[in-house]
Amino acid sequence: MTQEQKQLEINILVALMKATIEQSSFLIGELKYKPKQAFNIWQKQGDLLMLELEKSNVKNVEYIEALTDVIHNIIQGVRDESLKK
Repeated sequence: MTQEQKQLEINILVALMKATIEQSSFLIGELKYKPKQAFNIWQKQGDLLMLELEKSNVKNVEYIEALTDVIHNIIQGVRDESLKK
């Protein structure tokens, strides 16, 4: 894998993690007991991972934001299509 390919894959991973963490905020307060505990641990670990990945990717912030927006748009499309049924 070239350095350019590796950087692209890291950018995609960061955007996916960012979108996942933002998406998970919809479930805050909705889970109970063990699922809630696992969710809270998962969310904290995701935040830590994001911080570390963003430290190595500072120069790509706008690109990552654009990728994250694309992911959010796809998720909104899924919501819209699901609600039509």
